[in-house]
Amino acid sequence: MKLRIAVEGLGACAGCEIAILDLHEEIVSLLQDMEIDYAPILIDKKSLDHNVDVLLLSGSVRNKHDAEEAARLCEKAKITIAFGSCASFGGIPGLANLYATRELLERVYLTTESTDNEQRILPSEEVPPIEQVIKPLKEWVKISYNIPGCPPQPKLIKEMFQMLLSGKPVTLSKKTVCDECDLKREEKKITRILRWGQGEPDSSLCLLEQGYFCAGPATRAGCEAKCLAAPMPCRGCMGPPENVTDQGAKMASAIASVASIDEKNRVDPEQLATMFKDAVGSLYRFTLPSSTIPRRVFERKGK
Repeated sequence: MKLRIAVEGLGACAGCEIAILDLHEEIVSLLQDMEIDYAPILIDKKSLDHNVDVLLLSGSVRNKHDAEEAARLCEKAKITIAFGSCASFGGIPGLANLYATRELLERVYLTTESTDNEQRILPSEEVPPIEQVIKPLKEWVKISYNIPGCPPQPKLIKEMFQMLLSGKPVTLSKKTVCDECDLKREEKKITRILRWGQGEPDSSLCLLEQGYFCAGPATRAGCEAKCLAAPMPCRGCMGPPENVTDQGAKMASAIASVASIDEKNRVDPEQLATMFKDAVGSLYRFTLPSSTIPRRVFERKGK
């Protein structure tokens, strides 16, 4: 019997589903032992009307329709995998938790520079109600495993399928991206935090030690450090490493450990902190909804 697979995306960009095709010819050998029964982005099939062994569910629940679809599909699967960073942690869409729902709607439909809406009407007909916040999929449905990445890398996807086919639990690396990175480290102390594009980095040396924000120390391995080989700083899409709950707090600690703050006070900690142009967007780019404080706290008006 072949392993029957279903693939669906909720509020997402479809990059995770397309990443399956990045297996190229390797997917042909995998399909000898498994069958993709349902994947709207890949296969012209309108609905899943039977049970499957594994459901790969990507994206996030942004509205009532997403929530209902996630629950319906999970009932048909023995194993449900949160596929990609949005499903696993909240992902980039989770940064919307920094704003009230009304703010988001007004920005999208009323105040964007390209909007032509003189009547200032917000869509209401045939539009599913918006959820107030983005949350990891595990808070909506029962999740068996997470496969992180934006999108997950082909090697990780292949390993996931191989573990499923062998009947083994799906496991992830316990290392960090720094362990996979080939850039040379010299244990230098930094006195500044740079945004990518400032100055000219040495492509052979650790970017964090050069002052560039790189989330490698606080990010789970499994991506083969492909961004750093470019070289581009790690942005943290694989989420926190083993036994770390809050990726942003872990990264702040990593920066403090390499900052030149000692008895001579060579750099002012507060000044270093102000060099972050977008602290939340940097430290929690992919994991805000799964962090210790998963949303902006608004003052309650009235009683």
